[in-house]
Amino acid sequence: MRLPAVALLLWLMVLVTALAQVVSSHHHRQWLVVWQQQDALRLQLLQEQTRLVLEKSTLTAHGRIDRLAREQLNMTDPQQIQVLTP
Repeated sequence: MRLPAVALLLWLMVLVTALAQVVSSHHHRQWLVVWQQQDALRLQLLQEQTRLVLEKSTLTAHGRIDRLAREQLNMTDPQQIQVLTP
């Protein structure tokens, strides 16, 4: 009768470890999906940042600011330049 008890105990241990393996694999797959979603979001944000940096550099270009000042504000270069010395 000792042999069936040991066999039953071994069988239960095999079932428990198999169940633990299934649970572990399931959690791993869930974390992998979360990681993939976050990585896709990271790439999307990186692309948006690159686009915004390019847009900022375009909007703050000296030539553009000079042109807008001349066209919209009717600004011109000064005719007389006076330098004050202390």
